[in-house]
Amino acid sequence: MRTCITLALVLLALTGTGLGAEAGPTGVLAPENANEARLNRLQPPDKVLEAIGVRPGMTVAEIGAGRGRYVVQLAVRVGPGGRVYAEDIDAAALEHLRQRCRRWQLENVEVILGDIADPKLPPAQLDRIWIVSSYHHFDDPVALLRRARPALKPDGRLAIGEWITIHEAGRRNKSSAQIINEVESAGYVLERVDPFLKNNNFLIYIFRK
Repeated sequence: MRTCITLALVLLALTGTGLGAEAGPTGVLAPENANEARLNRLQPPDKVLEAIGVRPGMTVAEIGAGRGRYVVQLAVRVGPGGRVYAEDIDAAALEHLRQRCRRWQLENVEVILGDIADPKLPPAQLDRIWIVSSYHHFDDPVALLRRARPALKPDGRLAIGEWITIHEAGRRNKSSAQIINEVESAGYVLERVDPFLKNNNFLIYIFRK
């Protein structure tokens, strides 16, 4: 089942601008809890989103968004002129995310309740699709990503961030070769693997259509 800042925590301030969550100097929102803080130390959101090429004004989707650890960071990074689609199959997690966005006045986020094999993303609108720490949960990643592919613009990119080794009791993550083979089977072409967080047991894979 798919579920889902930096080293110094930043303070959250609310404004009346329509994108009310104000980021700190690195453009990162404070984590919601201790587990988020731990994960954000291992995967600094500002550096990760820079690596996958997310910029102001973009339209981005996260598949397996869960409770929104990355969605809120994406929302601030793309800004009021951009849009974020937060997809998951866990309705309770998405409701938590809705409440989180309301609290922080993030008005550029839309949640999508997807299916196991269909994320139900809007066609030809996305500059980036982001999947983080969720790929190993997918029951049929080839089918899921094949259905997600039409949502990308011609120059859009799919970015996958995954742990390299075991990080859950009794479950082993897929190897890089397995991930690349499956994603290419779904109709994508590997562009590069970014190893800048390899020492934190994490790799980022970038694919194009």
